[in-house]
Amino acid sequence: MIPPQDLLLILFGSAIVTSLSDIFGKKLGVKLIPGYIASLSLAVTLLFSIGLKPGKYSPQIAAPIPEAELIVDGLSKLLVQLFLAVAASASVHSLSYMREDDDLGAYFTLLLLLTAGVAGAVLSNDLFTFYCFWELTSISAYSLVGFRWWHWEPAEASLKYLFIGTSGALVTLYSVSLVYGLAGTTNFEEVKLSVAGLRGSMLMQVISTFFLIGLGTSAALVPFHSWLPDAHPAAPSPVSALLSGVVVNVPLYLMMRLYLGILPANLNLGYALIAMGLLSSIFGNLAALRQLDVKRFLAYSTIANVGYMLVGLGAAHRALSVGSSYQAVEAVTGMLIHMVNHSLSKSLLFLCIGNAIHGIGSRLFESLEGYGRGMRLTGVLSAIGLLNLAGIPPLAGYWGKMLITVGLAFKLQDPVITLALLLLEANFALAAGAYAYFIFREYKGLKPKVKEAPLYMILPELALALACTILSLNPALIVETVRSYVEALLGR
Repeated sequence: MIPPQDLLLILFGSAIVTSLSDIFGKKLGVKLIPGYIASLSLAVTLLFSIGLKPGKYSPQIAAPIPEAELIVDGLSKLLVQLFLAVAASASVHSLSYMREDDDLGAYFTLLLLLTAGVAGAVLSNDLFTFYCFWELTSISAYSLVGFRWWHWEPAEASLKYLFIGTSGALVTLYSVSLVYGLAGTTNFEEVKLSVAGLRGSMLMQVISTFFLIGLGTSAALVPFHSWLPDAHPAAPSPVSALLSGVVVNVPLYLMMRLYLGILPANLNLGYALIAMGLLSSIFGNLAALRQLDVKRFLAYSTIANVGYMLVGLGAAHRALSVGSSYQAVEAVTGMLIHMVNHSLSKSLLFLCIGNAIHGIGSRLFESLEGYGRGMRLTGVLSAIGLLNLAGIPPLAGYWGKMLITVGLAFKLQDPVITLALLLLEANFALAAGAYAYFIFREYKGLKPKVKEAPLYMILPELALALACTILSLNPALIVETVRSYVEALLGR
């Protein structure tokens, strides 16, 4: 059993070693040494994360800051393990995908720092600690998107991401300052006690709205989404896997902690979350259908899936506001199961598409058509990810969507909720059709002259596909586990 600060020290220490190893790697003529160290470090950290000891901790060893605190519980431990697994997969995939690039020490160091930031943010038990770790994540993500800065596309996408992301971060910071001014603390439990009597107050509605704008920008929710469709095509495919599989999920996790466990429930906010989630899902799915670039298609698909998760959060918030904890548990369970499924499946898809782009040299659907014939293993693994995202029963992707629907389908005499439920189900069907069309184009046409991807690219994809398959064969494993964690969070 290890405390979470030791896990973070491993990641930070590995980042330093990885950066220094680049110097020796260049002298020895082995440029991939930083990649080997980073991949091994992430694998070791993932292994150690299994032994995370539940409890509350100070993130500093020598001079602890009173406001700063880390927490290990069921949900934080599950998500840390999930995100470490995706990061390790992206790192191993990068060993081949990034082989021809220079400055690999900087690339793998940034990848480790991003992972450390994500782990720290998920484990945070106060807003101060979360914001510090989230800024580390964001700065690393901006840099990785623009890693190939000598090309105009990544340079432009990185700057756009920087400007929009910084704007969202400033709104989040202002929200944190309002909470501190009101409660005199940023610790989650202490804030909850301080603001418990302010349910329905105008100030709490303003704070909740500012958090929605700030964190919604980082999560690429419509209308704050415009950085993501540009970032995905510009970034290396392993970085795209991290953006959709890890980065956009963390702000949603904090929203869940804030809106369901800390800030007083407000019925109006529940409706706002549902509306914003539906807007993101409708826009994301319709925009995806118009894309000629496969990575832009997947980017808009991510926006739609983030919308589904927000609908689940809104449904839970609405249920809590009217005193139905059962419906709230089902909705949040669905949201988190969908987060796990989307993280695994979308990361798998981006890595598989990276194989095809690396081999064929184009991101256009027209050029990639038939890659499943020429790269048979990559094609099968892509299909697993696409079918899982489509949510076809009994695959794992079905259960998250089903539970979100159950959480939303509460007091249907409310015409707003009836309409929301119809729109949500229509979006599920539209997305399933889009993924089916993707599989059709994957095998359509003549077999392209392309070889199967190297072993370093295939191995992490096999691991992610295996995880999707295991969850599909035994969905109770994830459903019951997550439900028990949610019940503990909501005090049931």
